[in-house]
Amino acid sequence: MSTQEERDDERKCSEEKARHREARAKRIKDIIWTAAIASVITIIVVTSLGWLTTQAVVEKAREEGAKELVTLRASICLVRFQQRPDADAKLAEFNALPYSDKDAAIQKFVTEDGLATMLGEDAPAPGAIEKCADAIKRA
Repeated sequence: MSTQEERDDERKCSEEKARHREARAKRIKDIIWTAAIASVITIIVVTSLGWLTTQAVVEKAREEGAKELVTLRASICLVRFQQRPDADAKLAEFNALPYSDKDAAIQKFVTEDGLATMLGEDAPAPGAIEKCADAIKRA
């Protein structure tokens, strides 16, 4: 009988090992599925909120670059204005105008003289005329 008991013990032991293997495999499978689902949900949330997307980073960089470019062009425009021999007279002329007419007169002057248009360009960058006129007004 001891052989029968040994066989029963071996069978119980092997069944128990098989159950442990199945449980371990199920746990591993559950962990993998959980990680996959969490990754997909994270990607969906992150991209829908606009975080960490290459396109958003590129767009923001372009916007910032365009703003900085307009600021640089306004500075160049102001220097061009200041280098004119009649700069002081023009500034006095602009300051003598009523406040409501001053902006339009300066913008018209900047446009006509091409102060905001850079070399090699046919027209100034969007917003450069207004920014240049503001710089001249504050000068």
